[in-house]
Amino acid sequence: MTKTRRYFGAGSKWYGRVPLTVTLATAIGLLVLVTVGVVFGVGVWIAQKNTFDLLSINAHQAIVADVNQIEQHLQPAEHQALFLANQIENHKVDPADQEQFGQLLVGALAAVPQIEAVMFINTELRSFVAGRGLNPVEIGLNTLDYSNDPIVRKNMDDVLLGPVWKPPIWRENFQKTYLNRVHPVKRNGEFIGAIVAVVSVQQLSTFISESELDSNGNRFILYGSDHVLAHWQLMSGYPDRSSENPLPRLDGFGDPVLASIWQQEGRHELVLNLPEGTNGHFLEIFNDGYAFVYRSLPGFGPHSMLVGAYFQADDVSKEVRRMIAALFAGIALLILSLVAAIFLGRRIARPIVQFAEAASQIRDLEVSKIEDLPGSMLRELNNQSVAFNAMLRALRWFELYVPKKIVGRLIKHGEVHETISDAREITVMFTDLVGFSAVSEGMSAPEVAAFVNQHFSLVARCIESEEGTIDKFMGDAVMAFWGAPDTQNNSAEQACLAACAIASAMLEDNSQRRTAGEPPLGIRIGIHTGVATAGNIGAPGRLNYTIIGDTVNVGQRLEQLGKEIYPPGTEVSILVSSETAEKVENLFNLVPAGRYKLKGRQGEMDVFKLDGLVDATTRS
Repeated sequence: MTKTRRYFGAGSKWYGRVPLTVTLATAIGLLVLVTVGVVFGVGVWIAQKNTFDLLSINAHQAIVADVNQIEQHLQPAEHQALFLANQIENHKVDPADQEQFGQLLVGALAAVPQIEAVMFINTELRSFVAGRGLNPVEIGLNTLDYSNDPIVRKNMDDVLLGPVWKPPIWRENFQKTYLNRVHPVKRNGEFIGAIVAVVSVQQLSTFISESELDSNGNRFILYGSDHVLAHWQLMSGYPDRSSENPLPRLDGFGDPVLASIWQQEGRHELVLNLPEGTNGHFLEIFNDGYAFVYRSLPGFGPHSMLVGAYFQADDVSKEVRRMIAALFAGIALLILSLVAAIFLGRRIARPIVQFAEAASQIRDLEVSKIEDLPGSMLRELNNQSVAFNAMLRALRWFELYVPKKIVGRLIKHGEVHETISDAREITVMFTDLVGFSAVSEGMSAPEVAAFVNQHFSLVARCIESEEGTIDKFMGDAVMAFWGAPDTQNNSAEQACLAACAIASAMLEDNSQRRTAGEPPLGIRIGIHTGVATAGNIGAPGRLNYTIIGDTVNVGQRLEQLGKEIYPPGTEVSILVSSETAEKVENLFNLVPAGRYKLKGRQGEMDVFKLDGLVDATTRS
């Protein structure tokens, strides 16, 4: 009989098919034997090392979780303030039109539950505010006069320097301490006021208090080095606060251990394998020892936040001693474990095979074809199924947010450096919906979101059908590109075909809107072909595959130029650059629109109107 063999690539070793039950029994037996041998051979050294490793891991996990929570809690305020400021500066909304502007404020506030209020304050310190009531879901609009409010006046003094997080402030009427993100607003180069996003910091205390249940550490967040921003004792608020003291001071704080953090007496160096940027020290106080671990988090005010946790040394040592006792007890069950491993291996094999098959489908990004894994009577396998099913649901959402083409390329290459940024020829498209502000008047926030999502679905369908990559959605605008991540030699043609498809879809949609008695909408499209930098752009841990460079700017300027070239009321305006026109002149009807100087560029460039295909049946 011929022996069946499997090879994995040229030059690789042969791997025989070993029964999973034997593998599991052998692996479990060896794991127990090796673990017991190591524990008995170097017991004292392991106990000491595990003490510090456990402390380091717990501290690192606690700090990372708190840093992520702070960023998730505060960064949405930056994004919304920037978005609202851009809407005003680009003349898409006028703060004087309270009905239209109020609707925009309510929509911005509804999208971000962390923000309690968002407002526009003009140079006379009069504001138009969207704020939450006692019921967070209810959002109201109001006009307030802050001309006599010294806190607001102080916060507006240096707003011209750029977007900034202001120091914590206390509001007596709400009995809360807030952080304010202030973003200056200029129109036609003239400062007209500021967008202010107001965030309560009380929720941070609730988060770290709930997280403490999963660890032995006592977690905290300091503002600067001498004020407490978040602590389990502050879950119910900041009592006895005032405008002069919006946060409790560290000295005399209700947690005496935390209040002693900077004490020099009894202080020693903390020998831990901590990540870069994380510091700590050991403190002997109250007849006990405490390890403090902390990390500075700048960027959210004039003073850096200090995110940290402290641990009682005896608590960590007890955990290690219990671990050693459990290993001693495991020796007595070694033989029984080996026998049980054979039996359990048969039961374990079946769901593991199902898991492997499903994982293989995930590798091929066939998420929509994968069925949920069934549960199991074994806890670990059931947890595996539950975790896998949760991951599967997350991946289904993930497909909605990240272009499948980009993810597939990353999986194919395997390493981040394989997708390093490079210069290549691409074609970029910008679209912008015309008449959205007028149509959205009177709509509720959910109705506005549904309306915009319907428009984006129409545009995205046309772009993706021509193998384009959608980079981002910006308000009611879309940015897309061709030629990356994979090379597309006919990127200009595909972009123009997508533009024609968008035009047809918009005209059909407007026909339906007229039949329904609704006003038609317009769309402006700008297309440019040129060399741009394409690749992973961003900060460590948060990358975005995108394109940058002058080519992108030209595409956006062409879309904006449609306001000047096409008359008001035009349903579809499509402008392409001369670089794009040269590549598609035999396929599309191109009408010269003249030479124009685009903002931010030297000299003039030829611009063409795109007026459909020369022959709708012709396609390379």
